[in-house]
Amino acid sequence: MPGEPATERVRDLPDVRRERLLMRALQNRLLGPLVRRILGPQRIVEKGMAFWSARLVLTAVEAGVCTELADGPLPEDELRRRLGWHPRAAGTALDALVAAGLLRRDRSGRYANTLRSALFLDRTKPSYLGGLLELSSTRLYELWGGLGELLRTGGPAAAEEQGEDEFFAALYRDPTALREFLAGMTGISTPEATLIAARFPWKRFGTFADIGTAQGALPVRVALTHPHLRGLGFDLPVVGPVFTDYVSSFGLDQRIRFVPGDFMAGPLPTADVVSFGHVFHGSPERTRRELATKAYAAIPPGGAVIVYDAMTRPGRVDNYFSLLSSLNIMLETREGYESSTDDCVKLLHDTGLQRIEVRHLIGPTSMVYGFRPGRLPRS
Repeated sequence: MPGEPATERVRDLPDVRRERLLMRALQNRLLGPLVRRILGPQRIVEKGMAFWSARLVLTAVEAGVCTELADGPLPEDELRRRLGWHPRAAGTALDALVAAGLLRRDRSGRYANTLRSALFLDRTKPSYLGGLLELSSTRLYELWGGLGELLRTGGPAAAEEQGEDEFFAALYRDPTALREFLAGMTGISTPEATLIAARFPWKRFGTFADIGTAQGALPVRVALTHPHLRGLGFDLPVVGPVFTDYVSSFGLDQRIRFVPGDFMAGPLPTADVVSFGHVFHGSPERTRRELATKAYAAIPPGGAVIVYDAMTRPGRVDNYFSLLSSLNIMLETREGYESSTDDCVKLLHDTGLQRIEVRHLIGPTSMVYGFRPGRLPRS
């Protein structure tokens, strides 16, 4: 513009020399692939546009694509008819699911489940993890639209946390929403519970109590792995029928029972082992300490307390999903957050527990457990 200092106009111009050097590096037949891998924008684009993939997968899970394919391969027109999908987009979506590794397509054009999707996305199987994805689709996908407001104000986006309402109190008043939420929690907890059943020294104990048990993913996996154990799930009374149905489907009614109660309103049920799965992250520090103190009082000398959550692990570079999980719980609640494993170790130590161990489980989730001093009484 006339009248502007020459130095100001120069600042508005791109660095042509640098741009040419970058272009030549990207175009070079030998160095280009390496430069593109290090400096290329693809990873940024994939992260920023990840909602494309998420929406495809969530829609497929909601529609029950893998459940429809549970009995064997189907041609596109038959699968499309069962799903009620329009021919203009159905083929493209199904091929995208093939590219994503969730489906296979044979030479005749028939679609089939992969081994992974057959195991985890068929609603008729106990290993179904789609509850988490369905919860993500119906609730969390829209909730994340409030991230900007969270970053500006620190306040949650969940409708249940507006005004005087609280997330869990409001959620538990809606039977349909509650069942969806509990199924989602089972989707989160099942892989973790399967590993906890194998990686904690259960053989030395006889009883356990799972606090905030939801459908009972942990009690079921522990009982299936260790026939000598008897346990209970502790949660609000409204959860009872959902818990009972789930436990009964595994034939474990005689070894696992439901105990109604509010873990914030009184003492915890007694057992050799007390566990908290995805409970602490919804509460502030003072509440976590109160719960840990109650758990210490509920176990005998030699007993144990287990906490598992999507905790960050100090010194590790792969904390991305744990950090996203922390933002998610901040969107859901006023004071929740994901702690670090170090913070959890300190909390349990301050409560009086000893011989504290940290075990990474799967994905963002780690388990921290410790023992009350003394020897477990002989039964």
